[in-house]
Amino acid sequence: MDWRLIRFTLIAAVYALALLLTGLNAFRQANPQQGGMEVALLPILLGLALLAFAVMGLWIRKDRMIGMIGIHAGLLVPPIAAIALLIRAWNMWRTSGLGEQAILFLIVGAFGGFVFGAMLRTRPPKEERQAPKPHA
Repeated sequence: MDWRLIRFTLIAAVYALALLLTGLNAFRQANPQQGGMEVALLPILLGLALLAFAVMGLWIRKDRMIGMIGIHAGLLVPPIAAIALLIRAWNMWRTSGLGEQAILFLIVGAFGGFVFGAMLRTRPPKEERQAPKPHA
C-alpha cells in the first residue's frame, strides 16, 4: 500500500470527522421551530461524502476508475466545505452575532483550506500518476 494514499485517506478522515462533529453540534443546538436543522445538515452530508470518497480512493489498486473518482471528488469536498461553512458563519454572525456555533463553523471552514493544501501535497509526483502499463 502506498503511504501517500494512506496519508491522503487519514487527512480526509480527520476532516470528515471534524465536519461530522460540527454538524452534530449544530444539530444539538438547532431549534426545529425556527428551521435550524438545515444548519446541521450541510456539514454532516459533506463529512459523509468525504469519508465515502476517501474509502473509494483506497480502491485505486483494485479498480483504478473508482479510486480516481474517489481521490478527485475527495479533493473537491474540502474547498466546497470551507466556502460553505465560512458563508454560513458569516450569515450567522450578521443575524445573531458571533456565537459559539458561528465560531465553530469559522474554525472548521478555515481548517478546510489547510486540509485541501495537505491533500494536494500527498499526491504522487506526475511521473507516478500515469496509468500503469499493461504487461505484454
